Amino acid sequence: MQALRSRFAPLVFIVVCVDLMASPAGSFRGTIVEAPQSSPGKSWIYVQGRNGAARRVEISRAKVIYDEDVPAANRASNPADALVPGAEVRVTAEQGSDGEWWASTVEILKAAAKTARRVDCALF
Repeated sequence: MQALRSRFAPLVFIVVCVDLMASPAGSFRGTIVEAPQSSPGKSWIYVQGRNGAARRVEISRAKVIYDEDVPAANRASNPADALVPGAEVRVTAEQGSDGEWWASTVEILKAAAKTARRVDCALF
């Protein structure tokens, strides 16, 4: 048994070190606000907390889901389409060394009012 432990000790040490070097995930909630300007090639949302501070969050690889309390009538068929100003969200993300937030999950807690949803249409 002792030989087995000493054999795997370096592997366990490496795994623990790599895990400690990874940025810890954080969770915060707030309301999506209008972006000052979009970043080409990436999907960003701006989440404003109760204290008024806003965080810019990259969401292109995030899983977007609805909280179970959001009524079916208020849900878009694609949850990512509901990430519009006015929607209340909970974000689980990691903060990079550059200070940017990279989301793994965005949970929609309350859908935005129908009037706040983006409508892309052309008038003829």
